[in-house]
Amino acid sequence: MGRTGILLLLAFVALAFGGGPAGCSCDRSREGRAPARAPEPLRERLENPPDEDVRQPPIEVPDGMVHVPRGAFRMGCDEEVDGACAATERPSRQVWVSGFFLDRTEVTVAAFTACIAAGSCSPPVSAGECNYGEADRGQFPINCVTWDQAVQHCAFAGKRLPTEAEWEKAARGTDGRTFPWGADLPDAGGTFRANWGEGLARHLWMRDQWEYDGPVGFFPEGAGPYGALDQAGNVSEWVADGYREGYAPDDTRDPEVGPTAEGRVVRGGSFREYARRLRTFVRDWHEPTFWYSHVGFRCAKDAPR
Repeated sequence: MGRTGILLLLAFVALAFGGGPAGCSCDRSREGRAPARAPEPLRERLENPPDEDVRQPPIEVPDGMVHVPRGAFRMGCDEEVDGACAATERPSRQVWVSGFFLDRTEVTVAAFTACIAAGSCSPPVSAGECNYGEADRGQFPINCVTWDQAVQHCAFAGKRLPTEAEWEKAARGTDGRTFPWGADLPDAGGTFRANWGEGLARHLWMRDQWEYDGPVGFFPEGAGPYGALDQAGNVSEWVADGYREGYAPDDTRDPEVGPTAEGRVVRGGSFREYARRLRTFVRDWHEPTFWYSHVGFRCAKDAPR
């Protein structure tokens, strides 16, 4: 085969196997193919974010309750941030709490009366400043109940008393607020956010319209970060924990103190308290077998998250 024949043969082979004529920069390797798709990891991340809570369906909150999501918050009093602290309010530290539901308001006389009618609760005292048995007090907080009576009612409702850490997180949120509604005093700007007792004279007590306790939820401006009402003032509230002075610094995950010789913790201040006693981190305690006209309670329930 001559030189010309060899050149013709090479040209034929190049054309048969996809090669172009000399000088052609075209690429026929993509002819007949669909355009390549761009990588999708970013889209997948946007549609399926890594936070498991985002992927899960919304939580159904029981009637009359608020949802407090799981997570950490600052519990206790820090003098550099909160001002003067009592020894019982220290140390301030980050505490992690599982998600839970909390009653929006304190348990009412009407709700407690239903428990009595069902045979699940024993009747509280009905005398003096006690609300049970008084006409037109159905929407007032039940008071004059012992710690055990509070536990009875919560069990009847399929709930339990909140732990002290749960109670404080519901009132304080994750921003370390002084009062459930924020930093303003209870009567700042002429708006009353709580029922409390500033001073000894009756006319001072009556500035918020109530000499003693008032109906639950009467002060919507006093709502906390998750929507709970009356966590400052009206009546103090039993919680699950036994009392000890000060917190264990290393007890920071769902802390709860069992029975102690001192008694059970109460939270929230009451109609008898000065404004500074309504702060979210203030603690008190009482003998659990006694009843008090300024003490009531609310209930809690575990949440999925």
